[in-house]
Amino acid sequence: MQLNYFPIQIDFERYQINTEPYTQERLAELRALYNSTHSFFKNGDAIFISNKDGDDSITIGKLSERSTFGDYQITASLIKHIFFRTFKDRFPQYTPVDFYPFRFFSGKEDIIKSALPEKLQDKISYKKLIEVQLRLTEINGVKRFGFLINIRRNWIFNISCAELHAEGFDLKGLDILHAETLPGLTDILAPNEEFVGILKEVTGNKAKVETNEGLKEYELNELFIRKTKFNIGNYLSFATSQPKSDEILNIIESKRSDIYNPQSLYTEINKIAEHLFTETRQPVLFQNKDSFCYSVDSKPIEVSNTIQLKTPTFIFDYAATKTNNFNPDAGLSNYGPYDSITFDIKTPNILCICNKINRGVFTNFLSGLKDGLPQSKYFQKGLQRKYDLQDVLFNIKEIQDFTVAEYLNAIRSEDESKPHLAIIEIPAAFKRYDDSNNPYYTIKAKLLSLEIPVQYVTSEIIKNHNEYILNSLALQLYAKMGGIPWVLPSQRSVDREIVIGIGHSWLRKNQYAGAKQNRVVGITTFLSSDGQYLLADKVKDVAFENYFAELLKSLNNSIHRLSTEQGWSEGETVRLIFHIFKPIKNIEFDVISQLVREINKYNIKFAFVTISQTHPNMLFDVNQSGVQNYGNTIGALIPNRGSNIFLDSETCIVQMLGANELKTSKQGMSKPIQIKIRTPQGNYDKNDLNDLIFHDLSYITQQIFSFTYLSWRSFLPGEEPATMKYSNLISHLLGKMRSVPGWDADKLNYGLKRKKWFL
Repeated sequence: MQLNYFPIQIDFERYQINTEPYTQERLAELRALYNSTHSFFKNGDAIFISNKDGDDSITIGKLSERSTFGDYQITASLIKHIFFRTFKDRFPQYTPVDFYPFRFFSGKEDIIKSALPEKLQDKISYKKLIEVQLRLTEINGVKRFGFLINIRRNWIFNISCAELHAEGFDLKGLDILHAETLPGLTDILAPNEEFVGILKEVTGNKAKVETNEGLKEYELNELFIRKTKFNIGNYLSFATSQPKSDEILNIIESKRSDIYNPQSLYTEINKIAEHLFTETRQPVLFQNKDSFCYSVDSKPIEVSNTIQLKTPTFIFDYAATKTNNFNPDAGLSNYGPYDSITFDIKTPNILCICNKINRGVFTNFLSGLKDGLPQSKYFQKGLQRKYDLQDVLFNIKEIQDFTVAEYLNAIRSEDESKPHLAIIEIPAAFKRYDDSNNPYYTIKAKLLSLEIPVQYVTSEIIKNHNEYILNSLALQLYAKMGGIPWVLPSQRSVDREIVIGIGHSWLRKNQYAGAKQNRVVGITTFLSSDGQYLLADKVKDVAFENYFAELLKSLNNSIHRLSTEQGWSEGETVRLIFHIFKPIKNIEFDVISQLVREINKYNIKFAFVTISQTHPNMLFDVNQSGVQNYGNTIGALIPNRGSNIFLDSETCIVQMLGANELKTSKQGMSKPIQIKIRTPQGNYDKNDLNDLIFHDLSYITQQIFSFTYLSWRSFLPGEEPATMKYSNLISHLLGKMRSVPGWDADKLNYGLKRKKWFL
């Protein structure tokens, strides 16, 4: 396999660099005097100086010696500054968009140019945005720096609001960017663009914009419309015609498969590397006048699987005698669900709401859901027999039209016996409504407040359901009622182990610059090592300054509850594996330090692990020729699911969607997820924590891989483990329902605590 990573060759272990004591004023002064020839950057209490093109007679600061890898942050800054200045010297025709990550637009391959009128060509375009990032790795035990190259496509729209206004284009109500050239960076970096708000009024050459700081006035020629498909499509309709606008936008959509084709991407990345890192087929020497120099390989690094990740065994009874090693769906069909003996809702009462005009197809849909489709391969048994239920009772209510009032009337007219679940027909149009006006969230909030999980189905699905849709729906319904379809083998260990997903989402008024993120929704979900969903602790949003106390309280209460339920003994070692989407500074480490002090009757070990799809790494398998999908070959160069590389002792990337998991060629290149064991950042006192941190990356990686088979939204494995899937689904729904009048998230903290209502 190959990474999109091009190793940097540095032939020395130590180097000398000039430094000065740091003050903000001195740094600004040096940049004002020597910015055209020197680079200056701060690290710690010092200013570091790199002379790229300055006079040798100019001496700034005093020499100090540094270690190439021991002082990796300083080395990394030097590499980035020398790369930037060398690029500007070699390619003066390009103006980078950002210094880091280093980004610039390709000068070629504007896929819409030929369709645009001549007057708009080069003012509006859709081009490759090339991104270069630096990383320090330790692949196969070898420390090295390297550049990661990525490509995506972005709109370029170089028509200011002043020009648009002069043309007569209506700017009122549009999202607006303010473009500002940073001091000393004219023709060096593209102007910095900031999303400031919505344009309200134009007066002469100025515009009033509604921002998070109130109504502000800007020069019209400094403003640009936000580069969204909607905004640009509207302008194209105005400047040309609606058919022409549709034609241009359709060109992009029609080329999507080609644009994100893995083979094309692989070829383009390698061509860019050759262009950036070689000249006349020889490596470019990146250097400054202080003798710091390096070259970059123009071929990507070759890597191999670090560990063999195994598909877990699926278990369907408490004695672990009923198992399937390949397919949880087949196991369910053969054995029934894991908790069949103890599941206490054997005759679920389900409230069903449909539009009166669709009652016929709705009842057909419900019949197929309950009894199955006799000729199908995967759903012959239906919900009742596949999940060992005695009966499924449908209480059908009709509504006259798709309005909130009609739905709420149907819910209120329910009989005295509370349903175990609700299945509700909605139109697909609900997806296009604003959150604050969306019946989807209003109805869901109402039912959840009554402790009734809800399953929505669109009118289109009701009319066109098939075995795949019904099979997945039945799985979700059983889980929403509190059922456990299957579990994984427990990890054999003398240690107790709980896997905890910590999710959080910031609450902000809008996306404009300056929007305060002063409240945070914290979510914690608890699973046993075999994947059983134990509980979710209280969900609420709190002021940021209270997040520490709320998270500590949540963990403390939940661990006390679980220790009682599971009979933990004093002195036992308890391993807590935390899955976090994105840590908040060092708050989580502060919390666990306090937790260990407060729960001192157990020997607690822990690991904080982030699981992310937002990273620059890609894997290519040059031996993967692709698989056949309805006569088309897809997935060429994409590694098999489970392929993985350890980038260092704390970081691993794992391919979750391999060639066999892709559905269409439009999915393009599938990125791996990044698993990283987190340690405290900055000047944090780690002495108290070092002996407590669990460092086994191989163990954690296999566990996360196994947990991707547990979402119960589908029988297919996911890209993220159930811990993160659950936390993210909960925080997403809570954020959406927060705008519903009268909604109170505390309603979820009782009857629904142990049910997967969020699926």
